[in-house]
Amino acid sequence: MKNILIISLLIIPLFCFAQKSGVVNYVHTIKIDLSNRDLPKEILDKIPKERVSHKTLIFNETESSYKTLIKEEEEDVEGESGGMRFRMRMMGGNEKEQTYKNLEDKVAIDQRDLMGKLFKINADIEDTEWKITGEKKIIFKYMVLEAQTMIDDTVAVSAWFTPQIPVSNGPQMFGGLPGLILEVHIGEEGKNVIRPTEIDLREIEISEIVKPDEGKEVTHEEFRKIRKEKMEEMREMRGARKGGNRVIIRG
Repeated sequence: MKNILIISLLIIPLFCFAQKSGVVNYVHTIKIDLSNRDLPKEILDKIPKERVSHKTLIFNETESSYKTLIKEEEEDVEGESGGMRFRMRMMGGNEKEQTYKNLEDKVAIDQRDLMGKLFKINADIEDTEWKITGEKKIIFKYMVLEAQTMIDDTVAVSAWFTPQIPVSNGPQMFGGLPGLILEVHIGEEGKNVIRPTEIDLREIEISEIVKPDEGKEVTHEEFRKIRKEKMEEMREMRGARKGGNRVIIRG
């Protein structure tokens, strides 16, 4: 936090008149690791090695909405090898899924889809303990600095933010830095990455940032419990089938 404060004091006078609203489109790439699954090579070769989704962040100084930019259809991949049949479903992005944040009130609403049912997760925006590394680079025309943190003390996160866009926000639930986050690396190097594809700084109409209003209201703990129960139900269903192996991958 001390490093963030020092950097803030240095850069605020330089960017006090910078644009504080606009739209950033991102591409979110997740590498698919099936090395722990007992599947023949013929089947593994047919399964895509990564899942790509396209997102957009609409933001102003106090509010934002992060959602699917392009609706991606579900894709089924089926095959057979050595008497083993398999079916893999790549779940498409849902345009109703979105993360809304109000930085002024420090509250967020995460609207999620779970097997066709919408849930609305209300949460407080908590302060993140970031460490500024001193590394810097250029993304498009913006100078970005690297900051690092840990999620639940187990998952390493590296975020690249730009003081040239002085908004303490970013994709998903990331934020809390003296500048907009343009790139995020989650977990092992290169396996879960969010990168910008287009940056358009402009005035945002109030109507462009919509607060989610659909779905059953639950807490994060309740949603995790429901998701775990659904996953167990799916495993039981797969176990009841004979001669098949089914993999579901969500983007």
